[in-house]
Amino acid sequence: MVRGVNFAVFASCLLALTCHAQERKVRIFLTGTDQTLGSNSNVSAAEIGRSLDKHCPEVVLTIEQSKAQYLLQARNTEAGAARKPYKFTLFGDDGDRVFSTERSSVDSAVKDVCMYIQKHFH
Repeated sequence: MVRGVNFAVFASCLLALTCHAQERKVRIFLTGTDQTLGSNSNVSAAEIGRSLDKHCPEVVLTIEQSKAQYLLQARNTEAGAARKPYKFTLFGDDGDRVFSTERSSVDSAVKDVCMYIQKHFH
């Protein structure tokens, strides 16, 4: 009987952790059709979303700017891979720039953004 009780306690704790993890989604608003920051993103939400799913599933894109913890400006300068054409800038919900990266691929830029968020979001 003790073993059954221990399993029930373990299962309850695991379920609680899973539910808590789902509640801890970090939301990013991708600058786009609005005039946020004066220079809109030109990298598609679909492309960024695929990379987010791969590198940090706890981070999601939202179209509700008021719900976002971060704003992301994602630009492709089309300068060529050797010149790191993907320039991503992350802003906190207070509007201050908190992180920037320049990479040769969207996937690498998103991975950098994920690493920043995983280290700094509480």
